[in-house]
Amino acid sequence: MPSTPSAPWRARRLLLQQMLGSALGILLSACGGGGGSAGAPGSGGTGFASGPISGFGSIIVNKIRYDDRAAELRDDDGQLVSRAGEDPLQLGVIVDVEGRVAADGLSGTADRLVFRAEVLGPVDSVDVAGASLSVLGRSVKLKRSTVLAGLAGIADLAAGEIVAVYGLPDEGDAIVATRLVRLADRAASYTGDFRLRGLLSELSGSGSNRRFRVAGLPVASDAGTVVSGTLAEGVRVSLRLAKTPVDGRYRALQVSVKSTGFGTATLPRAEIEGFITRFDSLAAFEVNGYPIRTDASTVFEDGSAGVRLGARVEVEGRVIGGVLEARKVEIETQDDNADDNDSSNDDDDARFEFAGLASAVTGDAVNGRFIVRGQRVVYDSRTRFEDGLSPATLSGQQVDVRAAADGVEDGVTRYRAVRIKRDD
Repeated sequence: MPSTPSAPWRARRLLLQQMLGSALGILLSACGGGGGSAGAPGSGGTGFASGPISGFGSIIVNKIRYDDRAAELRDDDGQLVSRAGEDPLQLGVIVDVEGRVAADGLSGTADRLVFRAEVLGPVDSVDVAGASLSVLGRSVKLKRSTVLAGLAGIADLAAGEIVAVYGLPDEGDAIVATRLVRLADRAASYTGDFRLRGLLSELSGSGSNRRFRVAGLPVASDAGTVVSGTLAEGVRVSLRLAKTPVDGRYRALQVSVKSTGFGTATLPRAEIEGFITRFDSLAAFEVNGYPIRTDASTVFEDGSAGVRLGARVEVEGRVIGGVLEARKVEIETQDDNADDNDSSNDDDDARFEFAGLASAVTGDAVNGRFIVRGQRVVYDSRTRFEDGLSPATLSGQQVDVRAAADGVEDGVTRYRAVRIKRDD
């Protein structure tokens, strides 16, 4: 089985409240203790972004290319992670970015990165026709843009295999997978702990001996469980679990209560990508638990009719008193049923971007392939070559490639170039 580029023990997330508190500290420092002028949204400034990694050069999140060379990297437990060897920051991994964005709104510098998986554990069941599966009780939906590693497709999975799922919760709290990695063929072959994020329910017991469910999975804690935060009905938690259930319940090794939303933070810039999980009105809704407010000045780039419960959106603005005041709302077109009919043109499908040296170029004037940033990319008659580039001149050029997922090759996702231009 091909090696998987994501180390399972790293797939956790720092408490958002802790992260935003640090962001505010950096903001005050950058602004001379609050007396300076922080950059407004769209004009640069320190801020916060959350979404899947959609490209490399260094990393691209929410269409912004962040220089991450000096960034502090932490997992979901708040532990510092080294990038020596196997890099956990791979395509489709969900990451929170604390950093600075340039005035052009296209590039920035990451000061801190926090990454997470939604679930890591055994596959319960697979629905090939429905492009879905269940992992530790969590419902997982696959899309055409889901990045795969260690498997050829959903039909290649079987119950009992160990997988890591990165993704975004939808309005029903199912995980829409942005990355799916097969880690082992069975629990006995996997040496790490299981992981799960979700809503806590059916809490009972007292002291350290508690029983509860997370996303429907029966869980028990005891004196050896490390608990961060206060357990209560309805809170979102992150679990580290022992692999073998006892009396039908998984033993929690660690339970961390996760903040949702921005708390009471104020940030000059914030960008969130995810699903609208609560919709009160066009003026007030939530994306993955983050409160959003729009007004007459908000630009709805794709119109407002599609902004509704369950829509996948990207929201940009500033945070005041814990609410993201949206400057721009963009609907993220995606193929909902893998029938290739949900996107109006190739550019809508081009979720991925790679900036780097084009190498290993083979093919002819119409069809061919190359490598950029370690990713396998093909081109065909639909690919737009810009800035004087062509298949004949591609080799050795520094390029910026917009691409769409295009199947699986040797257990990893292959990409089809929609547009290739020179990288400035």
